[in-house]
Amino acid sequence: MNTTDRLKELNNLFLRKTFPLRAATVSAYFTEHFDQISYSERSLSRDLKALKEKLAERYPSLEEKDGDLIRYSKSENRFYYIRDDISAFPSFSEKELDQIASIIDFNKHLFTGGNGNGIVNKLRAITLENNLIRHEDLANWPAIELINEGDRSGSEHVKFLVDAIAGKKIIEISHKGLTASSKMKSITCLPLLIKEYNNGWYTGWYLLFQEIADTQNGLSLDKLRLFALDRMDSMRLSKTQKKLRIHPNFQPADFFKQIMGLFRSTGAAEKIVFTISENSWIKEYVNKYPIHPSQKKQTENTFELILEINQELENFFLRYSTELQVIEPLFFRKNLREKLKKALQAYQ
Repeated sequence: MNTTDRLKELNNLFLRKTFPLRAATVSAYFTEHFDQISYSERSLSRDLKALKEKLAERYPSLEEKDGDLIRYSKSENRFYYIRDDISAFPSFSEKELDQIASIIDFNKHLFTGGNGNGIVNKLRAITLENNLIRHEDLANWPAIELINEGDRSGSEHVKFLVDAIAGKKIIEISHKGLTASSKMKSITCLPLLIKEYNNGWYTGWYLLFQEIADTQNGLSLDKLRLFALDRMDSMRLSKTQKKLRIHPNFQPADFFKQIMGLFRSTGAAEKIVFTISENSWIKEYVNKYPIHPSQKKQTENTFELILEINQELENFFLRYSTELQVIEPLFFRKNLREKLKKALQAYQ
């Protein structure tokens, strides 16, 4: 463990308010977690001096007012930070995390699909996890496990795109499809919306845009297209900028209004009627958590949706085929039946 890593770990131990920080306990911690054989009183003194210098750099007025920001308690036989909300390295205190969560919670209208709630919950989870450090004997597994989102491929384009969307700037993008035979294409377009979506394999970002032709003057939901950001090679502002007519009621998000998932089919929205098995466990869920905002109840066990029939919707009904049964339209019911027959044959 190098010096910087050791100081960061020592700083984290200070933030664990009930950790009895002294040479013996730190030595035991480093031995258990980092296989560091020895950590002496002299080593601790050296590291405390380095931490004091870092704290003084971050909180000069506080040090000038209160003196040393690290002190020793004889009664508790431990070193401690004089305040709970300071850190030698950039980090969020519990109070700061709670403030950020509250700000996001107040501005949830800036997020779609409940993403604001998700961020708030994760910040609250961080605060809860940080509070767990008051226990001297911690379980060696996490108490909370949320979706592991990881880095988004294409995230390097987000800053540029957000600025272009806000400024209604026409851009040029280079894009390559996922298939091996796909070739790089250059497209001039007006970016409209970045959409995050979990397609079952991974969570990715997609760009909703309208391709711009020389004669293009307005926008239409029917002409919008969707590309994955991780398939974009490069992008730049177009040399040709022109003002497009945008209806005051135009909302790019309406592109997804009558579909399940991301991609629209070539057909119009259909009325889909389905029933739920009498004793199905899913009945309570469908009533409490509608499949789609268009969901309506016809009878106790029969519901209807107004949606375009796309692959995502088909996959949904196939996934829950033992619980949900499509009644109409007949062509959709027949298509699902053929898929289920094919699946059954594969298991014979």
